[in-house]
Amino acid sequence: MCRLFIEIILASLLIPVLVRGEPALHSVVERRESSPPVSIPEVTAALEKAGRLAEQLTLPANRDEAGMTELAGRVNDYYRSTEFQGRLRGETERLSRELFGAATTRFYPDSTVPGGGLDHDERLYIFISSAMPLSTLRNYADSMARLGDPNITLVMRGFVGGMTQIRPTIRFIASVLQRDPVCDPEEGECAMLPVGLAVDPLLFRRYAIDRVPAVVYTWGVKAEDAGLSEGDTKNTGIAESHTIFGDAGLEYLIEQFQRETGSRTMTELSKRK
Repeated sequence: MCRLFIEIILASLLIPVLVRGEPALHSVVERRESSPPVSIPEVTAALEKAGRLAEQLTLPANRDEAGMTELAGRVNDYYRSTEFQGRLRGETERLSRELFGAATTRFYPDSTVPGGGLDHDERLYIFISSAMPLSTLRNYADSMARLGDPNITLVMRGFVGGMTQIRPTIRFIASVLQRDPVCDPEEGECAMLPVGLAVDPLLFRRYAIDRVPAVVYTWGVKAEDAGLSEGDTKNTGIAESHTIFGDAGLEYLIEQFQRETGSRTMTELSKRK
């Protein structure tokens, strides 16, 4: 770390010389310290000296590493526990009401639906593509908004037309999620359904999704880094999963998962019709 810090400082002096010519470095040095110009050989020699010094530096071992590792594990387990996630969800909803008030229900009219029946370590992924009929996609979005569960997510493999074209993807998402199908988001504000949608090819690979639509119910989800894809097997572990392929209503699919797994949360979701 010390070596990196020293080299960054020295590189910040060298880069202007390489990019704009030596006079730029001269002006910086003279303006700041009124010192003689620094030549490129001098900077090179300073970098080499910094490298030699960095090789001699040693950091002492962390005497508390074992205890801190254990504590970090306990904190992580508590953070992912049902108790804490329930408190977190409740606090999030309270802050949303207090800070945004009517604005939340203005743009997300279904946001007052109670929290979902899935536990914090459960997921329901609905794999879709832009080639599917729009009516089918909107039916999924309507059902998700009605169920109001944040752990139910629409998943696309990639961007419409490729990563170099974001506009087609934005238009596609708007056509699926906006409440009024004739509203144009480029001309004004359009109320959207409070539905999660992710572009994640790793989830397609993890659950071997080779055709759409497909719905995956999985539980025991535990991610090391919540900011990374849950499709990354090195980052996220799962206990088990069930997959159903084919075009069917989400409510029907939930009943199928309930019959196959006996899941309590699937039973709760099936009652919200």
